[in-house]
Amino acid sequence: MPSLPTGGDPAAPTPSFLDAYLRGDLNAFFDVAPGDVDAGLARPYPGDREALADALDAQAVARGDHEAQRRNVRRLRHANASVVVTGQQPGVLLGPMYALVKAFSALALAARLDRDDRPVVPVFWVASQDHDVGEIDHATLLGPDGVRREVALDLPDARPSGRIAWRDDWTACLRDAVADLYGATGPAQEVQALIDDVAGPGGTVADVFARTLSRLLGADGLVVLDPMKPELARTFAPWLRRELEAPHVGPAAINEAGEALRAAGWTPQLGRAADATNLFAQHGDGPRRLLRVAGDGFHLDGDVEARHTAAELAAWLEDDPAALTPAAGLRPTLQDAILPTAAVVVGPGELKYFAQVRGVYAHHGVAMPTLHPRTRATLLEPPAARILARYGLDAAAVQADPDGVEREALLRLHGAADAFETAAARLETDVADLLEAVRGVDPTLEGPVQRSEASVVTTVRRLRTKTGAALARRDRVTHQQFARLRAMLLPGGAPQERVVSPFAYFAKFGVAPVLQRLRTLPESGAHELSVDP
Repeated sequence: MPSLPTGGDPAAPTPSFLDAYLRGDLNAFFDVAPGDVDAGLARPYPGDREALADALDAQAVARGDHEAQRRNVRRLRHANASVVVTGQQPGVLLGPMYALVKAFSALALAARLDRDDRPVVPVFWVASQDHDVGEIDHATLLGPDGVRREVALDLPDARPSGRIAWRDDWTACLRDAVADLYGATGPAQEVQALIDDVAGPGGTVADVFARTLSRLLGADGLVVLDPMKPELARTFAPWLRRELEAPHVGPAAINEAGEALRAAGWTPQLGRAADATNLFAQHGDGPRRLLRVAGDGFHLDGDVEARHTAAELAAWLEDDPAALTPAAGLRPTLQDAILPTAAVVVGPGELKYFAQVRGVYAHHGVAMPTLHPRTRATLLEPPAARILARYGLDAAAVQADPDGVEREALLRLHGAADAFETAAARLETDVADLLEAVRGVDPTLEGPVQRSEASVVTTVRRLRTKTGAALARRDRVTHQQFARLRAMLLPGGAPQERVVSPFAYFAKFGVAPVLQRLRTLPESGAHELSVDP
């Protein structure tokens, strides 16, 4: 007999894709089982260590990277060296917090695996080839009392961020937003100086993002990689040519894996049209466009008349090593072709991508690495920490069910929770007694009694919800506290780390204090970190 509810919806949460992966339910879609870092460390490396290290060192020198970063680049020349790699699109002011959290997750995992005789180096892949500017052209800041402000830059459409030149007026826009929201405090001025430092040399949008990471985490030894830079882009050429030679193989493998996922009850993340390749092309200063198969040749999306042979497209790489770039279904394979990857730190969405690309790896003769779900973090400002402590809550509970948590807090605060729990227990006992009685008289009556019980469960739940809403209208102080809590933990209705830029916390509490708290993050799991002025 189901129990009568005393809290929110009693239904168990739907298992996530991540849960299924960690249980091993999805092992058929991957080469390496969850958590098998030894297999990742033993993964054969098909690339050129010296060419890789030379390219990464050239980038580090151009950025003025920390000696700890250049030392890690030198360690990659070791015959047994591996990397733990993560990455993200180069968002304004680093984009949402989780980009920085992924970097700390990679640092923590690499530190655990690292040995003198088998170096393991943390690498951040700046996704500068991506052209979806709508995902990177803005940053969300949180001001006093959870006031949310979005700062947007007018990035040009359909251009890779690694080819969008940074403008001085964008620097001024970011500085002004910080000043308007946080005033002339010491931390706010520190953030403005950081913006000037990373944007001052100019370059591309991706360059500014890469410099920001290097300034923040350079001393930690994080190697920052931009695949659009010519010296590194040249190392992709053999795999890009192989993709041109057999353009249907990768997309077919992706679609096949997608059907297998769908048959297992999951929605595929990727899907390739019949004529779609796994490549994008950008010729000259034009937009980055999907390359489509046309007979025995190719055409750029939207330009059916202009046909190109595989040889012609490969020749573009001679003049411009970044003229051809991978789509989402090919990018992981190219990443792990040029890097000696032991593990990739991924978010839940990326994990779904990887579940569909095993066949792409196999086509290129590249072994899949270990996939390591990233750590998750919620920063608790003093007001949030006080409210949570007052009501005996944690941030995860609020983020999972903000309405239910507030309702239950109000019911407890006003003594109504005990009344509901007592009544629910009494009703449950009465229903059990009634069931026992009818079984002895007429077993066919058991069904109507159980249906009546379900009706009682629904009635109690509705009454509890309406009582909580009524208390919220009467108790404006408590309701406002929870509204403030929601603004800090669920800005815009989404978890904080997926919305708010880390610069929001830098501008309130200072760069070093926030980084020090983030450095305590383990390599995985969900964590709440208090930050203070």
